[in-house]
Order: sequence, then structure tokens, then C-alpha cells
Amino acid sequence: MSLVLHELLVCCRGLENEKATERKKEVDRFRRLIHARDTVEELDRTSACQVSKGSKQLTWDAVFRFLQKFLQKETELLQSGKANVSATTHANRQKKMQEISSLMKYFIRCANQRGEKLKCAELMSHMVEVLQNPFSCAAYGEDYSSILLKNILSVRKYWCEMSQQQWHSLLDLYCGLFIKGFKSINRVQVSRIIYTVVRGCCLQTDGLSHTLFNFFLKALSNSRAERQLMILENLVSAVNVFLHSVLLSCRKRVCGLGEEILPSLLYVYTQMRPSSVLKEELVKFFNLQLCVHHPRGAKTLETGAHAEDWVRWQGQLYALYDSLVSEIGQIGSRGKYATGSRHIAVQENLIELTADVCHQLFSQGTHVQEVTSSLYRDTQRDSPQSFKRRRLEQPLTNWEVIRSKLQPHHSDFDMIPWLQVTAALISRYPSILPAHELMPLLGLLCQLLGEQQRRGERGPYVLRCLRELAVCHAQSSVNSSSHAAELVRIWGRVWALALCGVSSAQTGPLCLELLRTMVQESLVPVDREFWNVFSGAVCKPSLVGALSLAQALLKCSIPKSVHSRGTTSGVLMETGGEPPTLRDSIINWLLMNQQSEDTEENCKPHLIIIRDFPLNVIPRILVSLTLKDSRTGLMFLMGSLQPESFSPQSSSHTEGKDSLVAVESLYLQFSFDDTPTCPAVTSDRDRACSEKPQFTVIPTLRSKLEQSLLSVTEQLFNCYSPDSSNTPHECVLHCVTLLTGVLAAYVCIGLLTEEQACHSPLFLKAKALVHEFSHYISTAKSKLAERETIATIQCVMLLCSDSVCRRDKEDKVSIISANLFMKTLPVRLLNDLCDISKQLLSSSSKKESVVIENEQMDEDPEVSRIQTDNCEEIDLFEDGDEPHHSTSRPHQSTEDTGDSKFSTGAKCALSEEHLTKQDLAFLSVLGFLSLCASSELNGGFSFKPLDTQRKLLKLLDITDFSQPLHLNMYLSLLKKLPAEVSSLAPEEFDALLRPLADVCSLYRLDQEVCAAILCALLPSISCLGRMPPVSEQEDEMAHIRGALLKVMSGF
Repeated sequence: MSLVLHELLVCCRGLENEKATERKKEVDRFRRLIHARDTVEELDRTSACQVSKGSKQLTWDAVFRFLQKFLQKETELLQSGKANVSATTHANRQKKMQEISSLMKYFIRCANQRGEKLKCAELMSHMVEVLQNPFSCAAYGEDYSSILLKNILSVRKYWCEMSQQQWHSLLDLYCGLFIKGFKSINRVQVSRIIYTVVRGCCLQTDGLSHTLFNFFLKALSNSRAERQLMILENLVSAVNVFLHSVLLSCRKRVCGLGEEILPSLLYVYTQMRPSSVLKEELVKFFNLQLCVHHPRGAKTLETGAHAEDWVRWQGQLYALYDSLVSEIGQIGSRGKYATGSRHIAVQENLIELTADVCHQLFSQGTHVQEVTSSLYRDTQRDSPQSFKRRRLEQPLTNWEVIRSKLQPHHSDFDMIPWLQVTAALISRYPSILPAHELMPLLGLLCQLLGEQQRRGERGPYVLRCLRELAVCHAQSSVNSSSHAAELVRIWGRVWALALCGVSSAQTGPLCLELLRTMVQESLVPVDREFWNVFSGAVCKPSLVGALSLAQALLKCSIPKSVHSRGTTSGVLMETGGEPPTLRDSIINWLLMNQQSEDTEENCKPHLIIIRDFPLNVIPRILVSLTLKDSRTGLMFLMGSLQPESFSPQSSSHTEGKDSLVAVESLYLQFSFDDTPTCPAVTSDRDRACSEKPQFTVIPTLRSKLEQSLLSVTEQLFNCYSPDSSNTPHECVLHCVTLLTGVLAAYVCIGLLTEEQACHSPLFLKAKALVHEFSHYISTAKSKLAERETIATIQCVMLLCSDSVCRRDKEDKVSIISANLFMKTLPVRLLNDLCDISKQLLSSSSKKESVVIENEQMDEDPEVSRIQTDNCEEIDLFEDGDEPHHSTSRPHQSTEDTGDSKFSTGAKCALSEEHLTKQDLAFLSVLGFLSLCASSELNGGFSFKPLDTQRKLLKLLDITDFSQPLHLNMYLSLLKKLPAEVSSLAPEEFDALLRPLADVCSLYRLDQEVCAAILCALLPSISCLGRMPPVSEQEDEMAHIRGALLKVMSGF
């Protein structure tokens, strides 16, 4: 044993001295020694070695055991003291308790500052033992709760190593402290620990649902009596986490708990002015209860609904509706008197909840007296006379309530939330709108659309409502009613108003979206004014404009021209030749050919390559326009894709939505609904997709399209430089995708073979552009320390991945386009990207080690505070009534409970929060390289996929899987390298799966990482199952299969 450790050992033994003054001296000495760099390094070294059970070597755990004995001795002395003492003696004892617990807190933080040195089992055993004892819990509970929250539950290693019994003990302990109202520990801190422990139980264990159902029933049933809203925020967040984890297995108990505590939580929502965070958690709880009681809007037991007490639940739905209407009204009222600009719209989750509740309460044949009570309160504010008169009238029907909220005289603040509710209600439940209500609602919305140009901000919300109403109308049987002619007239008016709004910057995209939906549902015939939108300067090309155009091309034949005879004669006189056809005009509009004539715009790239158009939508439209039968051509090129497939998906809380959708699907599988499914009807589009028709190309249009594309490329060459950021590098990739997409479409219709496409002028231009882009990648290797370079690399790599990704096997255009895109890639580009990935990975590892080294040098802020306190420290190890001159250390509850960053528990190693921007750029480069490496080995590329595979697999030799980036990298390789189009060779497969056992061993206790590993192994399992037996490789593949099965058996 070294001299340093021997000195520490003597000090530790001195903590057991019978004299209080000697123990006091040893505590001061212990603080100095434990903070000394030499002592820390020696303890780290001895703790890292495998010490035998009988060894006398001093480790962090051994020191911790000495400290436990010291705490036990001091606690026994305190407990044996007289109960009836003076106030001064009592204050001295309190200070003594704080000093003892702060010493333990200080030691634990010192030990674990450079990684977890203390064993989880012993640490947790001590924590639970102290907190379970009433006296020691009262003495040290505040500090020990802080240690638990900040130094144990925030550490992923401890989080994973805790056994189910330890989780259960913690849960029982803190739930008991909360229910009993234990005064010595701050209740906010207790509630935060409960939330964190509930998360840990739900992620890491199973079988604790009974305890939690009982606890939440007791804790939340009387929520209205709780005065600290932060406590309710933690508890409601905890109950949401818990209920999400048991939805599949405990539906009846979830319903029962919801029906018991919903009235109390509704009171909190409406009467206690909760914070925005608490409100959001409450709305999540209400949404979850609607999902469990009424999956996908089911109303009866036969269709899948369930409630423990139907009468009580119906009453709660009415109360919930009333509260939501009141909340929406208050939002409007607050907006009226707010100064400055303010966002009027209500949050999406609140709108969806209101729509779900409306769906349950609205019915076609009944009046809802309770529902309209809130409306009466609204009108009472405006006019007492109207309130009295309304009370005597027949109550309004359900949709009359909605229409009353949408009257033109209402302000935007009052109307916009109800426009949101109406759109959500019709979108989620189209069948809820009865046929006789369609025309009044449509007429009202049409009136609002006509007035929106003169008034306020309601226009976008009116347009969304009309779009959903168009879909609803197409699905209803109202077309055969007596109002059909009037409906056609109103839709014609809506069509004209939407066409007028296309040029508006505020409502243009929504007008185009409404027009697309009306064309799709055949509500209005496509007229000349509609085609004019895509043949002039009404608006610039955009994704929503392209989709509207595509929908029109799919629905009807394109006319030759949209000009009248007089206009055509004028054009002939001006041009002295043939007037431009509509096809010419649309191609010019899409490619912005008139831009080339503008000298000011000549130094900028075309708009079509500045904006992002996914899934080759522009090439499909352009090529279909060069065919005589554009409609059939576009049907064939679209395949199974619908225009809405190209729209970007909203990313707001999609994970939570997806999980609830899966739960609802499971519930409905056990319903008694025997509604027969409608037989599929084969449409013209299905036939066009299944059979490849013969297409005739219009030579002049094809030639003009190719010349226009070459012109777009030339202009990009004129304004792009690899060394300059004046023209975004993304434009190059957009242009290459446009060129390869057009060639892929021609290959699909049989006009070219893939080999002929590779020798075409368009392809050669695409290769030249990629060559220019590769110059930028080469220069970027030396600028990886710059933030701008890292951001650009991440962006362009994601675009490259989108261009070569094969999402849908049936989408032939995208598959051929991806092949052509990869054939433009030079070997130099792939080599440079491999070098960049290696540099980024190495620099990330160096930064990690530098951070750890700096952490060793940093001084714990707790230390300096304690040492400052010790300058005036009194002798806390002596009893008596002597007066002291030191002031008490500030109470810690404010410090510990106010720090919210520790409230959510330890983050998973796969969490994006662990990754820097440089790490994300590395993963984007890795993703693109993996897609290139997993392509066909003999695909005719200039690079060799096998070489790229080997370079990527070599990265595994410099990895440390305890680092989040390296774990993410390995999972990415597992997902992408084993592909369907090509199989890995045995040598590469072995290199890919070799680290698997070590990774699984390292993370075997981390349930989230284990689940991610299992999902990442699916491509390897599929690939191994598809590989045909080859005699010379059979032994090697058998070894690989055996290794994989061995790992799988461990799960």
C-alpha cells in the first residue's frame, strides 16, 4: 500500500475514535486527503484492479464502508441524546446532522466524478437503510434525497444496475413518504424522485403496476387540496409515464383509475391556474383516457369502447367538454386585451382532445343540454337580455353550437380556435357530419373565405376547414340529395375564391392544397383559370403547387391551350409563329425558363433546384408532359404513390401518437364489430400501374425539356464554386437528382435503357456537377473544425442519402434514379468521405478523453462551499449549550429542488442529447457511405462497394462502445450494411458481428439499448436467411450463424 493510501487508512480508522474532538480532526483531515490529486489517483488505480475478497488494499468502496460506520456511530450518539434540550442544543444537533450528511454527499461526488467508482448494490443498500429508519431519515433525508436524485438516478450505469427489488424498495419508500406527508424532506423533491423512479420502474422492470395503481389513486384523488403545483406537475407526469407502459396489459385498471382521478385533475385544470407544463401533462392524461375508453372514436362496447362505470364516465365527458370550451373561450378573451402581436391558434393537442370529446357527445338525433351551458355563459357576457331569451328557447343542436362559434361577427380570437376544432373533428371523424348539416356549414365557411381578404388572420384556418370538408363531402352520400345542385354552386364559389388566393403569400399554399383536394374528390371540374396558375406568373413553383398540378394531370386530360381565340391571335402577331401549348407553358413554369432572360437573376441558380422536391415528383411530372397520353403516363410513373405521399409529415409528438395508434389497433382487434370490409375495386390507375402501356413521346417537347434542363445546369455552373458559399452546395445535389430523375422516368417508360441513359448529355452534365461537388468535399477535410462546414456536411449528406435510398420496392423511378445517382459518384468522393468519417470519429474520441481529464482537474463546487463554511466552523462533535458565532448553512431544499435538469433520470446512451453537431455530421456521412456500400457489387459504379464496406468496418477497430457516438455508429452499420440487393461476404459479416457480444455484454442491463440492438439485428437475420448455401463458404457462414444465435439466446 502506498504512503498516500496508508495515510488515508489511518484517517479512516480515526473516524471510529471514541473522542468527539479526535473524530472532528479526522473529518477535516479526511476532506483534505480525499480531495488531493495523489489520493484520488491511487484510489482510482486500486479500485480499477480486481481486488480479492481478503485483500487489505484500500479502494473507494472500502473508504465508503468506513464512512458508513462513522455515520452510524454519529447517528447512534445523536439518537441517544436527551429529547428535552434547549433550543441552542437542538440547533447544534441540526447543524451536526447537516455536516454529517454533507460529508457523505461530498465523498460520493468525489468518488464518482471521473466515472462510477462506487458499487451500485452497496450504495443503494446504504441509501435505503438510512431512509427506512425514521430517525436517520428525519436527520439526513433531505441531503440523501439530493444524492439519490443527482448522483445515483442521473447516472445511467446505476440506473441499469439497480435490481427490480431495489427499484421496488425505492418506490415503496418514497410513495410512503409522500402519502404520510413526511415533513423533513421537501415534498417537491419527493415528488420529483417519485417521477424519476416511476420512469426507471417502467423502463427497467416489470410487475410493479399494483403498487403504482394504488399510489396514484391515493395521491391524485385529492389533487384539489394540493397547493404546490410543482408537486402535481411531477405526479401527473409520472402517472402519464406509468399508464403508457401498462396500456396493453391493464386496460380495465387504466380506465378505472382515470374515472376515479379525472374529476380532481379537471378541477386542477380549470380552477387552480396551472403552469403551461402542468396543463400540457393534464391534456396528455385526458387524451390517453379518451384513447383507452374510445379507441379510434369507438362509442359502444360492440365497436371497442370500454368504461368501468358508463354513467359516471359520460358525466365526466360532459364536464371535460365544458372545461375545454371554457378554456378555449378564455384563450380568446386573453387575446382580445393583449398588447402587441400574439399567436392566436390553440395548441394542437388541446384541439385534438376537444375534437375527440365532441365526437363522443355529438349525435345526429339528440340535443345536448349540458353541452350548451358554456355557450349560454358566453352569451351572458355579451348581453343579459339575449341570455334570458336563449334560456327559454329550444337548446341548440350539436352542429348549431359549432356554427354559432363561426359567425362572421366574431373576432379572430374567438373564431380561430373553433375553426381548428371543426377541422380536426371533420378530419378525424368524417362520418360525424350529417348530410343536412353539410350545406349550412359549407355556406358559412364560404362566406368567411370571401370576407377573409378584408379581415384578420382567419383565412388559413378557414381554408384548412374547407379542405377537410371537401374530403368529408366526397365520402358522404349527400350528392344524391335535393341539395346537390346548391352544393355544386357553393363549391364553385369556393373554387373561384381559392384561385384568387393562390398569389397571396399568407394563404397561397393552403389555397393550392384546397384546390388539389377539390380536384382529387371531383367536386369541381378543372377549368382554364386553374391551368393558368401553372402557366404564368401567378405563383412560383413549390411542392404544394407541384402536387396540385400532379393531381390535375392524374384526374383529367391536359388541354392543348388555355388561351381564348383572341388571345391566341395576339400571341401569334407578337411571336410570328405557333402559340405556346399548355404543356410548353407548364414546363417553362416548372423550370422557370423566363429566369434566364432576366440579367439580374442570371447569377442565381434556378428556383427548381433551390427548393427541395422529394421522391422525384418534378421529374415524373416533366416526363409525363412530354407524352401524348400524359394522364396514363403520370399514373404509371407515380405507381402506388399518391400526391399526399410527397407532403412532409408533421414531426410534432409523432412517437407518442404512433404508440397510441398501435394500442388502439390492439384494442379494436378484440371488439365485437362485424362490419364487413368493402371489396377492392380495380381502378384505371391500378391497371395503369400493373400493366406497362405503350407510350408515345412528343419529340419536340422531349427536345425542349432536355434543352431546358441543360440550360438550368449551365446556369448553375456559372454561379457555383466549390470554394464559395454564395450558391448553396445543396443546389448541386438537387440538380443532379433532377437530371437523374428525368432519365430514370424515361428508362421506366421504355424510351431509354439504363445503359443509354448513362451516355446521354443529361447524365454527363450530372457527372460534371458531382465532380465539382467532390472538390468541395476535398477542401472540407481541412475545415472540419469550422461550424459552418460541419453543418453543411450534415445537410448535403442527408440529401445524398435521400437520393440513393430505396424506400419502396414498387417505386421504379426512385430505384433507377438512385442507381443513376450512384453512377455519377467518383471514387475520389467516396474516399474523401471515408477520410472525413475517420477524422470525425477520432476527433470525437479525443474530445471525450479531454473532457474526462478536465473533469479530474475541476474542483467540485460543493467542496469550495464546504471549505468556506469550515473557516468559521464550530465544533459540531461536542454536546452542550455553549453559544456559537457561526450562522447556519443555507437550507438545501431550494438548491436541490429547483434544479430541474436532474428530474428526468439518466438519459439512454442512444439519446441524441449525448451527441454534438460534429457527431451528427459523422452519422450522416456514415449513413450515406453505408447505403453506397450496401449497393449491388456489380452495379456498374466507379467505386467498389466492397472497398467501402471494408473501410467502414475498419472503423470498428478504433471504437469504444461505452461512448454514445460509437454505439450509435455500430447500430447504424448493423441496420444498413446487410442489404436486400447484396449480401455481405463471410469475412465482412464476421467483422460486422464480431463486436456484437461485447456490446450486448456492456449494455445487457440497459433495456432501451437491448431493444435497439434486437431491432438493428433484423437485417442481418434476413440477410443470413436469404443467402444460398455455397460449399466453400458453408463452414464460415455456419460459424457466423452460430455466433449470432448465441448472442440471441442471451436475450
